[in-house]
Amino acid sequence: MTGAQWRFRQMAPTEINQGTVVREFFEDEPINTRLVREAIQNSLDAAIDTSEDNGAAGPVRVRFSLHGIRNPLPAERASRYFAGLAPHLAQIAELDAEVKTRAAADSLAAGDVPYLVVEDSGTKGLGGDWRVYNTEDPDNHFYWFFRNIGISGKGDSDNGSWGLGKWVFPDASRISAYLAVTRRSQDDETLLMGQAVLTKHSIDGQRHDPVGYFAIAGDESLPWLPLRNSVAEQRPFIDECIADFGLKWRNAPGLSVIIPFPRINAGNPAQDGDEDAGISQKQLLAEVVHNYFFPIIAGQLEVVVDAGDEAAADALNSDTIDDVIDRLDLPAAGERSHESYQRLFAMCRHSIGRPAHEHETLEANRLNQSDGYDKDQRAIWRSRYEAGELLSFRIGMQVHRKDETSPRPTSLRVYVQRDADLREGHDYYIRGTLSIHGRMDLIRNRRGARLLMVVDKDEPAASLLRDSEPPAHTEWRRQSSRVAARWQRPRLSLAAVRDAPGQLLALLEPPTEGVQRDAFTDIFFWDGNDRTVNDGRVRERQTDYIPRKEQPEPSQRDFNISQTSGGFRVRISERALDNPPRCARLRVAYGVARGNPLSRYSPEDFRLHGRDALSHSIGGCEVVTRNLAGNELLLNIDDPAEFEFAVSGFDPQRDVYVRIDQVGDGDREDDNAGTTV
Repeated sequence: MTGAQWRFRQMAPTEINQGTVVREFFEDEPINTRLVREAIQNSLDAAIDTSEDNGAAGPVRVRFSLHGIRNPLPAERASRYFAGLAPHLAQIAELDAEVKTRAAADSLAAGDVPYLVVEDSGTKGLGGDWRVYNTEDPDNHFYWFFRNIGISGKGDSDNGSWGLGKWVFPDASRISAYLAVTRRSQDDETLLMGQAVLTKHSIDGQRHDPVGYFAIAGDESLPWLPLRNSVAEQRPFIDECIADFGLKWRNAPGLSVIIPFPRINAGNPAQDGDEDAGISQKQLLAEVVHNYFFPIIAGQLEVVVDAGDEAAADALNSDTIDDVIDRLDLPAAGERSHESYQRLFAMCRHSIGRPAHEHETLEANRLNQSDGYDKDQRAIWRSRYEAGELLSFRIGMQVHRKDETSPRPTSLRVYVQRDADLREGHDYYIRGTLSIHGRMDLIRNRRGARLLMVVDKDEPAASLLRDSEPPAHTEWRRQSSRVAARWQRPRLSLAAVRDAPGQLLALLEPPTEGVQRDAFTDIFFWDGNDRTVNDGRVRERQTDYIPRKEQPEPSQRDFNISQTSGGFRVRISERALDNPPRCARLRVAYGVARGNPLSRYSPEDFRLHGRDALSHSIGGCEVVTRNLAGNELLLNIDDPAEFEFAVSGFDPQRDVYVRIDQVGDGDREDDNAGTTV
């Protein structure tokens, strides 16, 4: 006997109870999505470095096996893996009925035990000193995987950064537990350990820590230890575990995670149903395609989804990904349609390995300047774009870390192609190897445009963007405490990245001839004068449509308001810089068919500050919100030349009314300086 069992630390009387709130960071994503995103992300971050392997390392391989659903582990074999766990589970109210019944009987293995396996190869395994309980060593992957939650040792070029992604393994289990077998490249050692992430609970009046381990007992300094293949009496247990759960790849470095009692679709892993109902083969495949198409096409990743036997396995790699999407039930239209994927894959193949000299070079800070590029060159780009040619651009910018004395140059790769059949813009964003697609429809109002942005993992911009992402790594947020703590003027840098797609397309789209009555109607409310007839009566309606080729002389107003993707930006006009305003009142509302939009504002529409506020970026000013309505801000301008205020996240189906007025002594509005867009 090895003495391996589940162990939970007894808490001291003075310790504070702490709940586990990790689920809150991922609850917006279906279980198949979060399992695929986080499991593969961890594997890609653990890839064997080709420079360390003399260039011999191949792609990272990840296997999702549902074999244990149709062929559960017999009770007599399973009991050894659950010793000591049932008494703790019996105290957890959130368990489902089947597990609670088994736990109450103190026998989780009273019947056969279904399981799911997620394993990888082409990775380093969980290296590092497994005896360490406290270290800052970023290479001690065993420590970061098993002995931390919410703390990460990953570097700037990694996909993950929060230390929360491994939570998807207990999350995928109905008993919130998993076993892990790892073979390490550093010493060829194989280790076995398990972890359960429960809630606070008591047994016979004694409180126990929510996190427990499947381990062997050590001493006072090292209380719970993994089983080791190098220890003769422990080796048979590890070998039996590998055989019992059908682990295929542990003859080489990597990690295998065994998830007992997985959350699956009603006993049929091959059946498609509600994507939130549980884990299924087709949903896993669809999420692998959607989240990791880029590294798969690049040959950096191969994924196997095994439905229960080898013949039914689906292998996703650069050669098979087109065939796999033929077998998926994809929507008829939109970014996840079969046709859209095919065109996206073509863009990826065009972009991968493309040398720098085959990209047109642009600068982010000049993209929105109408005279920033040679007119003849712009005409050539427009002609190629209108002809449906796939164009390649490299957009340069600078980012500045707070711990460095000077900014670093960096760049984004952007690929665009016109598709006249698209009713709205389709855009895709890649940081490193991870697809960023939550609230990232930045060119939806650009009909006929298809765009792919790639930020390579070694680019300084990739590090900044990673710091701006939430734990699920689904979007680039301007309002992030982490990015603000590590970077100089991060909101302007993030605005430059997020605005680049729309500004680039503005360079490529032909100038509009004459008055366009519907220009910007998906974003802005316009006012001016236009006579309309309704029921025989002539009425005055406020509109303000300006022919793009007949721009008026610059106004005397103090502020310029310009369109951005999903919102607007306010800056001080050049003419006002000699005598700039020092305080401004900004008010925003959704447009209405009749009356004053500001008077019709409801807090349920949106908020500029407070809880659930829209994303905004600032420069050269201080924002005051005290005692102001949710659609109103006071901007104290301390650097007029650098002043900028931008907001995004409005409903793309509604018009937006914007008014900004200079505020003078006594907070009086100067109507002559106001701007209405």
